[in-house]
Amino acid sequence: MMGFLKNLFGSGRATVKKQETVTYKGFTIQPCPKNVSHGWTTEAVMTFERDGQTQTRRFIRADISLSREDAVDLTLNKAQAMIDFMGEKSFRE
Repeated sequence: MMGFLKNLFGSGRATVKKQETVTYKGFTIQPCPKNVSHGWTTEAVMTFERDGQTQTRRFIRADISLSREDAVDLTLNKAQAMIDFMGEKSFRE
């Protein structure tokens, strides 16, 4: 019963499937949508290597999707658009 309720309402924890990780223009995008009460979040962990240093940033948007698959697709599209627009600038402090 608990498994059913957890699947129904979500645990709120991010889940990542390895096959969803994408490399795009030197950036690694790893979607990690969370199941929240009203849908799936749009978020990822992005990494980029510069000068031998791996930099990691969390990518979070306000968009909510009805399914996990849609959230992964939306996350990848938005992350790639950000990379196209900002490139390495998105990793500058």
